[in-house]
Amino acid sequence: MFGFGLTKLLLLIAVVLAVWQGFRYVQRREALRAGEELRRLRREKEAGAPAVEELQACRVCGTFVPSRGAKRCGRRDCPISG
Repeated sequence: MFGFGLTKLLLLIAVVLAVWQGFRYVQRREALRAGEELRRLRREKEAGAPAVEELQACRVCGTFVPSRGAKRCGRRDCPISG
């Protein structure tokens, strides 16, 4: 009753192959999505997407301002000269 027949063995092989192919399909989809994301990021970089700027806190008011090219805030005691 619980023996291994040819039918059960073939069914087991079919199920294992189906699961294996399913995993391969999912991995392929994830690789394609990662590749598309990488291409999108490269296109944005080439198109002149704004670069990340380093910020520093103002010594007077604590507001974060760009390290280079910052403009004065208008306060008399503003340490930024620009």
